[in-house]
Amino acid sequence: MPEFASDKIRNLAVTGHRGCGKTTLVEALLFATGALERRGSVEDGTATTDFEPEEKEGGLSINPALANCRYEGVKLNLVDTPGYAEFVGQAVPCLWVTETVLLVVDGVAGVEVHTRRMYTMAREMGLSVMAMVSKLDKERSDFAAAVSGMKEALPGAEFVPVQMPLGEESSFQGVADLLAMKAYLGDSMSPVEIPGEFAEEAAEARLSLVDAVAATDDDLTMTYLENDTLSDEELTQGLQTAVREGKLVPVLACSAEGGLGVSAALQALTHLAPSPVTRQPWPATDAKTGQEVTVKADEAFAAVVFKTMSDPYVGRISLLRVVAGTAQADATVTNANTGGRERLAGLATMEGQETSSAGTLATGDLGCVSKLEDTVTGHTLCDPKRVVAVPMPPIPEGMHGVALVAATRADQDKLSQALGRVAEEDVGFTYKRDHETGDLVAHGMGPLHVDLSIKRLKRKFDVAVDQKPPRIPYRETIRKRVEVQGRHKKQTGGRGQFGDVKLYVEPQERSAGFEYVDQVVGGSVPRNFIPAVEKGVLDVMERGIVAGYPVVDIKVTIYDGSTHPVDSSEQAFRMAGQIGMRKALEEAGSILLEPIAIVEVTTPETITGDIMSDLNSKRGQILGMDSIGGGMQTVKARLPVAELASYAGDLRSISQGRASYTVEFSHYQEVPRELAERVTAEAKKAQEERG
Repeated sequence: MPEFASDKIRNLAVTGHRGCGKTTLVEALLFATGALERRGSVEDGTATTDFEPEEKEGGLSINPALANCRYEGVKLNLVDTPGYAEFVGQAVPCLWVTETVLLVVDGVAGVEVHTRRMYTMAREMGLSVMAMVSKLDKERSDFAAAVSGMKEALPGAEFVPVQMPLGEESSFQGVADLLAMKAYLGDSMSPVEIPGEFAEEAAEARLSLVDAVAATDDDLTMTYLENDTLSDEELTQGLQTAVREGKLVPVLACSAEGGLGVSAALQALTHLAPSPVTRQPWPATDAKTGQEVTVKADEAFAAVVFKTMSDPYVGRISLLRVVAGTAQADATVTNANTGGRERLAGLATMEGQETSSAGTLATGDLGCVSKLEDTVTGHTLCDPKRVVAVPMPPIPEGMHGVALVAATRADQDKLSQALGRVAEEDVGFTYKRDHETGDLVAHGMGPLHVDLSIKRLKRKFDVAVDQKPPRIPYRETIRKRVEVQGRHKKQTGGRGQFGDVKLYVEPQERSAGFEYVDQVVGGSVPRNFIPAVEKGVLDVMERGIVAGYPVVDIKVTIYDGSTHPVDSSEQAFRMAGQIGMRKALEEAGSILLEPIAIVEVTTPETITGDIMSDLNSKRGQILGMDSIGGGMQTVKARLPVAELASYAGDLRSISQGRASYTVEFSHYQEVPRELAERVTAEAKKAQEERG
């Protein structure tokens, strides 16, 4: 039997903006419960969940990490997620496999950009949310202001304190538990009476909590009106239900670095966070029939992989959540996504990078297995008798791209496989060969994300690459309608070649695409040769005459021509189409087009002017602004894709990491003359170098 039943498990994704103290909180929880004999720190590079060299060196969380601790007979699975917006892709699978998001808010800085994003994702996934105001012993920390900021900036649920800080800044000495009306002073695990100077304030805070809980349920409201209060049991059960249903977000208080409030946090997380039992059923797809089905806890074994750790020597370590049934060590299972068989070797629980063997894991538990052959993040492992695939939520698309060039021939030989291994570890990192430009382009959420992925290439797989900006996928089109003749005639002594066509070539509206129209009458061009003419036209359109980019948004009409009874052929008319199309592009005033994106920046109101000024300097067109509460605004603009190469770094510099952005392709538009001349010159130089 599993050591912990499903109702004795709590799965929490610890999230928040960078620097808010997530990793320090996880470390404090592990130490307070005895899961760690010695407490590590982010600054010293000894934190349990920051174990990669890049994390230790930079003092930041890059990869999600799983740890667990035990408190009052309950197992807390803690998934420490990255706080940088550039690593948001790695956070999505972590939220997917938990019931509760623990939103850590800096008591000094308050709600920040990534805080808002994680909260929004949690709400969209239907997860419960709990909030922790951290760093309450720091100068200028303000619990009430942080709670007020959450209420203003994070809509959809009421934020209600269930704990109250005792003192502030350097005088912060512990927290009052408003449910039990007890105090936890210092780092003590034992509750005491609330100090007299805080008793009246705590009583008022409890009344506010009772009011909030009573308002979430009609029966509780009636009980409250009749008795003018709620019993401890009614209050706790009502709060548990409200948290599970997403009506209330309980707010906790602590200084994790000093260990203050950690004991009270354990009480709240254990008693208020819902168990995996509450999350049923899971949507899935039957691998055999393709029909949508559901997966329930009491059905055959199924588990989803939410993180893959790749080691060049050990191989894959796959973090998983048991969705149904029980995971049995060394059991043979089926990968629903590939159809292949896998063995649950090395079934274990995790504490950062350390593992502890487990014979079984119950439904809802989180753990890991090693050396799976073809299973990666997002795949479902299940009982061979019932093969179902549980879909993972979509991962945000990486907006920052760089072209990769192997440093040596030896690196080139290993590059593809190494990139695949890095992408397995980080689902937010992608790469592909751009068939149009020939570049091997890696995409991440920003320059830091891509840079660290490239460092991992070298450190783990000994593959060195150079970076360069990827070629922009420009397009070419024409300005005016022209009439041309394409005539191909060649005599070689035997059978000759003859093809003759007359074409109208005209521009179309942007994004209208290519249209080929047959208006030949009287058989001047035989029907079987007309498709060959289209092929010739498309041959030329693949590489235009301005800078060698594809030609778009034109209409070509074939209306006349002539043929030879012996020398005409499909190849001859294809050549005629090519000749005619080249003439058309030369005579119709070919121009260069560039891709335009819609950029939406979420930024503090105080720096909106700086954001807009920077966008204008990048040839951006401001489309509008919207206030979204909490001192935040969104700025929407059109921006040439060519200007986006450095935008992630520029935005981070301007905002000190407080702003984020999304990008969506919009359309193509004509390139300004000076820029077009430069792009054309660079393209021709590159063509000459390639020979």
